[in-house]
Amino acid sequence: MRKQLFSVVVAALLLGCASRAPTPVPATAAATPPLRDEARTEAVFTLLLADAAAQRGDYAQAAAKYTAVAQQAADPGLARRAVQAALYGQDLPAAIAAAEVWQRIEPQSVDAAQLLTALELQRGNADAAREQLRRLLTLKNFQSRQDYLNLVRLLNQNVPPDTLFGVLDTLLELRPDDPQALFAYTVAATGLGQIERADKPSARLLELQPRADEAVLLRAQVLLQSGRLAQAGELLGEFLRSHPRHTQAHLMLARVRLEAKDYAAARREFETVLRYEPGNADARLAAALLAGQLGDRRTARAQLLKLAADGKQADQANFYLGKLAEDAGDTRQALAHYARVHDGEHRIEALLRRASLLAERGQLDDGLALLAGAPADSDEERLRLVLAQSDLLLEANRLQQAEKLIDDALAQNPDSLELLFARAMLLEKLDRTADMERDLKRILELDPKNANALNAWGYTLADRGERLDEAHELIKRALEQSPDNPYILDSLGWVLYRKGDLVGAETYLRRALRQLPEAEVYAHLAEVLHAQGRTDEARQVLREGLEKSPKDARLLGLQGKLDP
Repeated sequence: MRKQLFSVVVAALLLGCASRAPTPVPATAAATPPLRDEARTEAVFTLLLADAAAQRGDYAQAAAKYTAVAQQAADPGLARRAVQAALYGQDLPAAIAAAEVWQRIEPQSVDAAQLLTALELQRGNADAAREQLRRLLTLKNFQSRQDYLNLVRLLNQNVPPDTLFGVLDTLLELRPDDPQALFAYTVAATGLGQIERADKPSARLLELQPRADEAVLLRAQVLLQSGRLAQAGELLGEFLRSHPRHTQAHLMLARVRLEAKDYAAARREFETVLRYEPGNADARLAAALLAGQLGDRRTARAQLLKLAADGKQADQANFYLGKLAEDAGDTRQALAHYARVHDGEHRIEALLRRASLLAERGQLDDGLALLAGAPADSDEERLRLVLAQSDLLLEANRLQQAEKLIDDALAQNPDSLELLFARAMLLEKLDRTADMERDLKRILELDPKNANALNAWGYTLADRGERLDEAHELIKRALEQSPDNPYILDSLGWVLYRKGDLVGAETYLRRALRQLPEAEVYAHLAEVLHAQGRTDEARQVLREGLEKSPKDARLLGLQGKLDP
């Protein structure tokens, strides 16, 4: 509750800065209203008590005294101060009472009317909020776009969308052809993902202002978010024919083309933006990534090198330059670029790629040292670094070293689901099934619906041909948590094969293969088809698997079985 009320206070205080000069809040010594001497003295004394109460955190006392003096002296500044004190004290009724005093003192105050609308909405009294909004719309000095946007910001304080728009709809009822009202309403609706609500007002705004760039862009955004890509593209294309240098429209059209998966057209739009705004870093990054995706690595690299020369974009650009070099097989260049990623969202990923590339070059210990010495900004990053080290050790078959690493990490965080799962998978490789089951059981004690643990335990039992009914039950429980997970579908197919249900096994394995065309699933399906006597079909599935994974040991072993 404190967060909600405090945000209302902040928004109310900002209103005046955005649209009008704020009502001055007098210092206590100056807040001496035009009263008789005796009343004046009493008012000053009451204000001193109010200030003292506020200083010691007794906001209820402060709000009551500020409100009393504000009403007595007809001082809107003191009424405003009373609202603030009440909100800091989380006393919504007192805040509303003080705001009502403010409104009686200053009936033409836009700030008071807006604040009362928001406070009634926070209290859950939508009817009163609508009534206050109607009153607000009668005020002559509530006209500008900023007024409407301030209102929307003030009302949108952790209120459910249906409740919020139940009040905001009053804007459309009373000012259906006011472009500023239509604009603010549409901005609110699109910002909250209420695209259906934004449709009619954005269309009406465009009718009223067909040549206004903001009306065009807002309508295009609504069309884009509602999936009407052709209409959005047509609207923006027509606008750009008469406004060819409008970069925001080009950027919006690029988004439309990306959504339609027309990557070449999207790239052209970003490159057009760069002709008019060479310093637009976002457009340059997008153009570079699209060039790379379309196979134009030379252009992608040139664009990224320009970005890398910009200190603000260097980390991001070097990360993608590293990926380009890695995809081209230039490990030396990839390592160099990844090493230049010092900060930002890609820092950890760049470290992981460097360590992996070092391991591939036979410098595993260097890669491990890099990860072990890397600073972590959070527990999540620290966990990622540990798990990455474990993965590198597993790939190098240094299983005991990996186990010690995870044991040490678990000593610091014994209930980490990720670390427990990583150790369980390691223990399975060490053929220590009982220890593996211990860790999986612990995961399920902490998180009974953990699909990964349920699936891993069930699959391990099924693959060993042990306790098949239990394995089947575990995998079914995993599938309940993640119904379309291809790994779980593969496990279910495999346990059904072990239990002799070849038809059911084939059904689930084919579902898994459609989503996950990996070697293990190909091998499982080929086994099932072979068990049904459909050896030619099994060989075909096997050939498809080997085309994707020609060195997979399981597929190669199955090939010897099918082609003796």
